[in-house]
Amino acid sequence: MAKDLFPEFSPSSLQDWTVQASKETKSSPESLNLGSTLWGRLPIQPYYAPEGSPQEAQQKRFHPLPELEGMPPRLWGNVVTVTPQDSNEDIISYLENGAEGLVLPLLGSEDLQQLLEGVLPQYISLFILPLGNPLKAIQAFVDWVSSTKAPPESIVGGLLWSPSDLVFDRQEPFELGIEVLQEVMECTSGFPKFRNCCVKTSRYSESGGNPLDAVSFSIAEWIDIMDRIEGSPQEVFSNLFLEAAVAEHHFGEIARLLAFREGVSSLAALYGISLAEEEVPLFCQTALWSKSFMDVQSNLIRQSTEALAAILGGANFLWVRPIGEETLESLPRRIARNVSSVLREEAHVDKVQDPAGGSFFILALKEQILLDFKSLLLELENLGGWHKALENGWIHQKVRENRSSIQQQYLDGDLVKIGVNTYQEPSSKSLQSTFIPFSEKQQELNPSRATYLVELQTLGFA
Repeated sequence: MAKDLFPEFSPSSLQDWTVQASKETKSSPESLNLGSTLWGRLPIQPYYAPEGSPQEAQQKRFHPLPELEGMPPRLWGNVVTVTPQDSNEDIISYLENGAEGLVLPLLGSEDLQQLLEGVLPQYISLFILPLGNPLKAIQAFVDWVSSTKAPPESIVGGLLWSPSDLVFDRQEPFELGIEVLQEVMECTSGFPKFRNCCVKTSRYSESGGNPLDAVSFSIAEWIDIMDRIEGSPQEVFSNLFLEAAVAEHHFGEIARLLAFREGVSSLAALYGISLAEEEVPLFCQTALWSKSFMDVQSNLIRQSTEALAAILGGANFLWVRPIGEETLESLPRRIARNVSSVLREEAHVDKVQDPAGGSFFILALKEQILLDFKSLLLELENLGGWHKALENGWIHQKVRENRSSIQQQYLDGDLVKIGVNTYQEPSSKSLQSTFIPFSEKQQELNPSRATYLVELQTLGFA
């Protein structure tokens, strides 16, 4: 910043803060132990100052400059869930009342002409979530888009799928997933702004894996894909977009998303490709792992703080998952759709390019996370790569160990979840009627919840 807005206040150093903390705690500076850890392994200091920051704080840009004048400096798309029960009238209503994009779960057999009648794909974003064969889903989508006569270069969105999905969900060989990816890339080659290469981290974090591991595993998977896929690295990176489920550690998630984007940009450089961070779209969803079937109203607060973290962390597309979306209730879905609108229209988060840009804490945390990514990637390389670690069960073990540890801590009360293991309200509304006991085959990594063991015990399923 060129102008000092507060010249009457001299900056405080880390030493100044240490002295003040010693006075207030009546402890010597050597005995101060005010820090904590994030996600079980990142040390967090109680205070940060410029001299403790690894580099000068600066604002980041999360997307190219808008082509239209007068647009706010921070833009993101508000995407909403489309369920199999939604009618064409429902979808049109969503788009007329705050939604700017759709997440379409597709088998490939749906009648999209009827379902999406009146939808103009050139003006919204569209993300395809395959429910079966991704080729059938994407072909159905391409056929529908072509029928609308929309300019191919105006189609924006992506395929929420990764080659590893075939391994986890259908126990298919990883090589088959790469072959399918190549066919998908050919099928969508006429849509330059539709991204079909998804660095999908939610597979691991929604299954209970450490959020830091989730990013490292996903990046390592793409390193293996790059080594096997036919075609140039430039073609792959030009089709790449990032995906993440944002959970409850607000500042940690902001820093994780910043590090994720920077890490992928650095990965591209290793392949000789210049890829600016703002050229890599980031798709964020609010996590289901952090929610609970108990005290649903408290989930709404978590949903909002996670959405804010996603935006501050650089999300280009925000999918606020409805609480208990499988119940098909209209109120939770309307609230989910409106969260993004509130943050934009009432909180005015879009008026600042990078609200977290001047935070020494966020910057220092981001650098720590980047080092953690590098450390785990090197560990995976020593194991023979992501695919080898997957085949010998190392990745599954890491995810399941973290999941079991977190769930047990909530059951024992060592971790607090308001309305679940603390301040329970017996008469509060719950989603007990839709509770499904968790199951998982050896090769699978299925979504779960941090409070699952508490729910089992409290709701009478144990």
